[in-house]
Amino acid sequence: MALAILSGCVKDPGDDPINPQNPGNGTYNLILSADTLTFNDSEYKSLFLYVDPAKQVSYRVISHPEWLSITNEEGYVSSNISEIRLYSNAESLLPGMYEGELEIMSTIGNVKVLCRLGVGNNYYTEVPESLNFSIVDDTKDLVIRNLGNVTASYTISVQNDYISLAKTTGSIEPNQADTIVVSVNRTGMSTGMYYSNLLANLNDKNYNIPVAIEHLIENKIMLQTDVIDAEYNKVRDIMVYVSTYPTTVNVYHTETGTTNSIMLDFMPTCVSLAPDGNTAVVGHDGHLTHVDLQTYTAIRSYSVSCNAIDIVLGPNKWAYVFPKEDQWAEIYCVDLNLPYDNQTSSQSWSIYAGTLGRLHPSGKYIYGADNGLSPSDIEKYDIQNGTLSYMYDSPYHGDYNMGGNLWFSEDGQRLFTRGRTVLKTSEIQGQDMLYNGSITLEGWNRIMWLDHSAAKNNLYIISSGDSWNSINKPFILIHNATNLTYKSKIDLEKFVVVGNSGQGQFYDANPYFVFSNASGNKIYSLTKAEGSGLIHEWAIQAFDIN
Repeated sequence: MALAILSGCVKDPGDDPINPQNPGNGTYNLILSADTLTFNDSEYKSLFLYVDPAKQVSYRVISHPEWLSITNEEGYVSSNISEIRLYSNAESLLPGMYEGELEIMSTIGNVKVLCRLGVGNNYYTEVPESLNFSIVDDTKDLVIRNLGNVTASYTISVQNDYISLAKTTGSIEPNQADTIVVSVNRTGMSTGMYYSNLLANLNDKNYNIPVAIEHLIENKIMLQTDVIDAEYNKVRDIMVYVSTYPTTVNVYHTETGTTNSIMLDFMPTCVSLAPDGNTAVVGHDGHLTHVDLQTYTAIRSYSVSCNAIDIVLGPNKWAYVFPKEDQWAEIYCVDLNLPYDNQTSSQSWSIYAGTLGRLHPSGKYIYGADNGLSPSDIEKYDIQNGTLSYMYDSPYHGDYNMGGNLWFSEDGQRLFTRGRTVLKTSEIQGQDMLYNGSITLEGWNRIMWLDHSAAKNNLYIISSGDSWNSINKPFILIHNATNLTYKSKIDLEKFVVVGNSGQGQFYDANPYFVFSNASGNKIYSLTKAEGSGLIHEWAIQAFDIN
């Protein structure tokens, strides 16, 4: 006998209208023999009630389906079982299934019993509205219940190969249930949500049961650090990034997937690699650090009279530091061949603070993109004599959008700007920084990072939204390097935060850096799970390029 329990707190003894002499306060349970009653045609059934612990309680049936006749509609119940007798009046009803609630009021609360009536030969089945698989679920039980009065036969098919069934056909006797094990096929899935449908036919009635599958696959390499700045060297195929927790230079070897770290004495703000990939310089507030990327040691630190927003290491073993503040400022030059502080300043020219610099592949020049000025422009500096000297800016002043950052093609013959403008470069001033086209992106999107692969003739582009403070879009664009046209895009693997239930919330992987290797068959992106709340929200994602 199935039992339903209704609990309630009895009033003080003096307030008890049934038995004022019953001593003490407490909680009493009204026990019912069933919470659901199913009738087939005209049929008698009994509902039994008693109270635990023993106490006399009054009850009354206050509502019931019209097709039910009831004896003992009111009375008293205590530790002795009381019976309510029910009869289904099916004679005047058409064949079908009927349903209603029987509600009983008592001095310790109300309770409801679901009543069903099947008239004639008919079936009534119960199937779930949906099935949801969390990250940790590989199987789920699909339970079909036959609540009718005839045998229910079923067949089930699946919409796609995301799921499979232990069996697809069967029959269920009245008042019985059948359980079908549903399994997930996660082969080939990437991180995200997948959807299917179970198509069930029960006694010629069709049901559509949606299935949702949450999947997580960690192809990305989760970092235990943040990422402040990064560069790539195609001579050694290494990616170097600096972090503030902990304060380190990190050397990621793409061939082996291993990382070596170098501790820093100061908080890093930027990094630059030597063209041969054997050394690097790290910018700080008031200092720079020269590091050896082969022995993974800090060579020495130098004092610099600015807070570095950017730094460039030339093949001449000089470091050039671009200041973050002070509006009109100098580019500070440090000779790393000397074992002591030896800062000099750029000759005969001041830059606007916030200018970002990049070494031309020839190793002779640095090109700078100013920020905070309108219109934005590109400048060129000569570093062949050690101390940097200003040469000239582009011949355009508002004609084309420069945008505040720049990147080079591998051969150095072209310059790509954040404002999507492409310029030709030359050692001859009249032919240098001349307009060479524009990269088309959606709306007002800008280029936030770019890398050129000569081996594949591709440009790999990270783009922003239309607003200046928008988050970088969660994919890498691939453009033809010759004619600048769009080819395809690579969607980045999402991050997921998994709760105790196994359910996960997905977050876009927003890229900040993308690099191609020397052979062109791989690209690497440093990505961040913006707003996820993860303690470690940075990762390296790698993709094969055909």
